[in-house]
Amino acid sequence: MKKFFTKYGYFIEDGSEYIITSPKTPKPWINVISNEEYGLTISQVGGGFSWLTHSELNRINRWHQDLVQDNWGKFIYVKNELTGEFWSPTWLPVKTELDHFQCIHGIGYTRFVSEYKGIKIEYTIFVPFNDTLEIWDIKVSNNTGKQVNLSLFTYFEWCLGTSADHHREFHKNFIETEFDEKLNSIIAGKRLWEVALGDKGHWNIEYPYKSFFASNKKVSSFEGDKETFLGNYGSLNQPSAVITGNLTRKTGAWHDPIASLRVNINLSNKKSERLAFYLGLKENRENIEKTLTNYKTDEQIDKAFSQVKSKWEKLLGTLSVDTPDQALNFMVNKWLRYQAISCRLWGRTAYYQQSGAYGFRDQLQDSLVFLPIDPTLTEKQIKLHARHQLADGTVLHWWHPITEIGLETKMTDDLLWLPFLIIHYLKETNNYSFLDEEVEYYKNEGLKETLFEHCCRAIDKVLSRFSERGLPLIGAGDWNDGLSAVGLEMKGESIWLAEFLYYILKEFYLIAQNKCKTEVASHYHNKSEELKTAFDTHAWDGEWFYAATKDNGDLIGSAKCSEGKIHLNPQSWAVISGIANSEKQSLAMEAVKKHLIKKNGPLLLSPAYSKPDKYIGYLTRYAAGCRENGGVYMHAATWSIWAFCLLKQPENAFDIWKRISPIYNSQDADKYKAEPYVTPGNIDGPDSIDYGMGGWTWYTGSAAWLQKIIVDWILGVRASEEGLIIDPCIPNDWNGFSIRRTFRGTIYNIAVTNLKDSKGKIKSIKVDGIETKSNTIAPSEKSELSIEVILG
Repeated sequence: MKKFFTKYGYFIEDGSEYIITSPKTPKPWINVISNEEYGLTISQVGGGFSWLTHSELNRINRWHQDLVQDNWGKFIYVKNELTGEFWSPTWLPVKTELDHFQCIHGIGYTRFVSEYKGIKIEYTIFVPFNDTLEIWDIKVSNNTGKQVNLSLFTYFEWCLGTSADHHREFHKNFIETEFDEKLNSIIAGKRLWEVALGDKGHWNIEYPYKSFFASNKKVSSFEGDKETFLGNYGSLNQPSAVITGNLTRKTGAWHDPIASLRVNINLSNKKSERLAFYLGLKENRENIEKTLTNYKTDEQIDKAFSQVKSKWEKLLGTLSVDTPDQALNFMVNKWLRYQAISCRLWGRTAYYQQSGAYGFRDQLQDSLVFLPIDPTLTEKQIKLHARHQLADGTVLHWWHPITEIGLETKMTDDLLWLPFLIIHYLKETNNYSFLDEEVEYYKNEGLKETLFEHCCRAIDKVLSRFSERGLPLIGAGDWNDGLSAVGLEMKGESIWLAEFLYYILKEFYLIAQNKCKTEVASHYHNKSEELKTAFDTHAWDGEWFYAATKDNGDLIGSAKCSEGKIHLNPQSWAVISGIANSEKQSLAMEAVKKHLIKKNGPLLLSPAYSKPDKYIGYLTRYAAGCRENGGVYMHAATWSIWAFCLLKQPENAFDIWKRISPIYNSQDADKYKAEPYVTPGNIDGPDSIDYGMGGWTWYTGSAAWLQKIIVDWILGVRASEEGLIIDPCIPNDWNGFSIRRTFRGTIYNIAVTNLKDSKGKIKSIKVDGIETKSNTIAPSEKSELSIEVILG
């Protein structure tokens, strides 16, 4: 049955696939497929790119951002040799109006199913786990009523290294291709890798990989030169080589290098044939041959594809929910975690942003998604980031794997996300021994300290950067990067950072006590009390908390301001941190309801800045209503749900979920434009002419956060050191829900019944049929527990 149907597509019954039925979606609707090392993006028309390790430093094929045309990718042409007609099964680049079209984005794969004049093409692309290639699995079926002779031509342009190859006449000179008859493959190498490595000057090292593009069906011809394939002044939709059928078998080092293979297929009526193409990177030709041998047959390909699906089912199978809100079920059970893992943590790239780097705060927060799956994966992320902390407690704002080059900044919140992740890791695992693991520091590998000490260095650094009024300095920006000039003189203050730091101090005080670090615990307790006093004295603006002060002392996010009068984060985190008294918490969130919540959720600030303010930063230079300047910034919007849950306002919390939900917003797909199955980074606010348009999809920290906040705070099933807490904050009209969650090796099967007018109060809890008085279920040695909860 089709779920959440629009004119562009729908979810299948269980939400695990989204089927796009028209190639002409409002914007490219993509998939990000990765196995942590190798990955690719692919749009509903075949656009996209592939990479190994780093999407910007080690890209395989050329791709340049154009969300209007989406005309950079890896394409297939199908030609009927009897009629001379040709088309593309992905619609682009030929743009023939196909008789049938589907692009099916799934968890770890994308499949195209198209038909034109009786020729049906089923084309599945996926990345096997534990290998560095992608497989194009193609099935061609003849439903024409007669014999057909077909040719398949492929096309993409080689990049092999840094993506910034706009100066093509320069970069192409270093690429060399050849055709290996034994491997039935084009092999491509490069004599230059444009990265800051090596010991003999700038741009003077060899590219260490060989790329291959092969087929398991005998190649009849090939082409390695772009001009020859397209024709002089030719085009992708009418390439000369496809029209004439003439591939010249040209390879070498003197061309604009491409990869076009031609295979011929002769099919009787009602017959089908399968074939595959393989694209990847290996260190040498020997490894290429071994790899191709592993995926040569249909059976081997089917096994590899089955393993991909099984791997994702295992990763996502540790948590599932069944609620009255089907959109919520689809996002929580599959898509939010898939987005956070495949894109944000493993791929670190998408269509709106291509990064490849690790953000210190970014991927740390994303790794929250691993806690209910496998906490050792969060451990791995924590240690990776700890290695990119400097000995003075500061951290790299971001760094590039491969080169290890990073950016040292005065961004003042980055370093606190390390103790934040440790706090939540301990709630999940209670594994205090992890804090004793020693990790070196960036640029000071000889100094190794425990993770506990790493966290203390981060906290102490922030405590050393306070104003005379006792509030933390904002520096080059707090969590909101766009406040980039507020405190460059290290005088401006951040109210949100005060709240965040208070949260860290209160939680880490308990951790220090547990570790018997009494002096550290006492110090952090005293500092939290001092911070709370300063906050109570200075942070309240009259109806809400202001956001920050500039270096000159001017307020930001105050009713006194002409623009940007109220900011969202200081209101949400006043509640989340517990730094404000209950009266001001309620008033602050009432101000959010009054001034910030719009049709697509809470705005990050309002009213939007209409003119740039160089003393605030680049946030004010966005067009009004776009991104951080008066748009819905999804990451922050999720935190407001957390705050409303803490205030026990389930209707307000759930209302925000429905307003920001990509599934609900995409029911008006022409206005929303973005993919229905992943979160956007932002939705344009009311000052934008595109009010309600989603953008910056996939590559956003909102996926992991929305997943966590729905499960932990709306459904109210969350980890603590003492056990699994059950504290639902669900809408009154729900009759209940169920959740299956793994916690410390035990599967908890939780069924919640919501009696009429319960107002969320727990009436009873039974664990394996035995009533318990506590809503914290202690860890168990059993493999499974059955928990019945009645609200009433």
